[in-house]
Amino acid sequence: MGLWDSVKDFRKYSNQYLAAFTGTLLMLSVAASYGWTSPTLPLLLADDSPLPITPDESSWIVSILVLTSIAGPVASAWLIDVFGRKITLLIAVLPSIIGWILIGVGESVTVIYVSRALSGISYGMAYSSMPLYLGEIASDRIRGSIGTLLTVMAKSGILLEYAIGPYVDFRTLAWISLAFPTTFFALFLWLPESPYYLLAKQRNKQAEKNLRWLRRASDVQDELKMMQAAVERSQQNRGTFRDLLTRGNRRSLIIILGLGALQQLCGSQAVIAYSQQIFDQVNSGLKAHESSIVMAVIQLVTAALSSSIVDRVGRRPLLLISTIGCAVGTFIVGLYFFLVQQDVDVEGIGWIPLAVIMLYIVFYTVGLATVPFAILGEIFPTNVKAVAAAIYTMFAGSVGFGVSKLYQLISDEAGTYVSFWIFAACSAAFVVFVFALVPETKGKPLDQILIEMHTSTTRSLNCCSGSKTKQLSA
Repeated sequence: MGLWDSVKDFRKYSNQYLAAFTGTLLMLSVAASYGWTSPTLPLLLADDSPLPITPDESSWIVSILVLTSIAGPVASAWLIDVFGRKITLLIAVLPSIIGWILIGVGESVTVIYVSRALSGISYGMAYSSMPLYLGEIASDRIRGSIGTLLTVMAKSGILLEYAIGPYVDFRTLAWISLAFPTTFFALFLWLPESPYYLLAKQRNKQAEKNLRWLRRASDVQDELKMMQAAVERSQQNRGTFRDLLTRGNRRSLIIILGLGALQQLCGSQAVIAYSQQIFDQVNSGLKAHESSIVMAVIQLVTAALSSSIVDRVGRRPLLLISTIGCAVGTFIVGLYFFLVQQDVDVEGIGWIPLAVIMLYIVFYTVGLATVPFAILGEIFPTNVKAVAAAIYTMFAGSVGFGVSKLYQLISDEAGTYVSFWIFAACSAAFVVFVFALVPETKGKPLDQILIEMHTSTTRSLNCCSGSKTKQLSA
């Protein structure tokens, strides 16, 4: 494709990219809340802290956000159908705005707790609502790149907190961070509602108007008819939790919940939320906050590249590589901290845990951070996909809460190495789970995947992605 063709291509989809970029400012905002703890907790735990806290209180500051994020999918599931995608996303950002203000004016740990609880609600609502909005406004050709933007903006939010936090007071950081959700709210007000929602509410003229703007085209009748048919099918086949318990769906549910547990038990929550404290214990030659910034940059770049890697390598191989990488990485980091606890001289090898954590982040981001979401969209029928996504989000949040809360407790009582070896053991155990149960879905039509999930063994699912798939796709 020539330069001029690329320019014309971008102009054709420019309104969709504008809507997606503006919308995913919400993801940047809620992810910033998640990344806020890394530069802030060392400051609050210091002897000259502006707001003294205990290690136990610091673990609550981290974990409360994860706990209340479980409520997000429940709230958004109702709001999305009643008020629409756009209004739901505008509502989703309000707790985050209040949360940042509370940190800016708060004078007690209790106020920080309330702030984090509100931020968690925004976090859960954003992650359960934004993918739906993006999927419904995007053309088939750019749906993958727009979906990747969600992850990239989230990692950008974490990076901004890591980069700004060490150089300002924690209240100043809150006021700066307040700009993210307020900017989203002010800009997203002017963007269109999903045509799918408008069609579901029989607001056909407005749906056509919005679709024209998104597609930068005057004639959208063919696509509008396809959307109308999809909406009618969806309304006729609404799924319930009971539908998830049929044979094929039950199997899919076990797979996705297992991957949700693995995402948390591999240690990702702890490494991201406590990164600066972890790097404080490593004599690598870099300052702790500098190491955190490097880690966030690596995570951002890896996330940006992950979509093309998933489609080239496949879901199952990436998950296996990612899980093995996380197991080996956390074991080596745990070994370093074990040697430190045993008073072994580790002078001169502090760069090893730093390098291993960076590799760990690459392995985690390229596989476990992204692939489960792709699989979630492929192994469930349309009528139960939303229910499955809500259960997955709540389950992963529950496990993440336990990891976030217990990491600090175990590290303080038994040693940091114990926490990392637990992560290594869990990751190693889940290698067997991925190998035995997770199917390869790369290159297969969705209809074929669903048929095989209901009728095939995992082995047959993983051995027929070649010629058979090509025949079915032809």
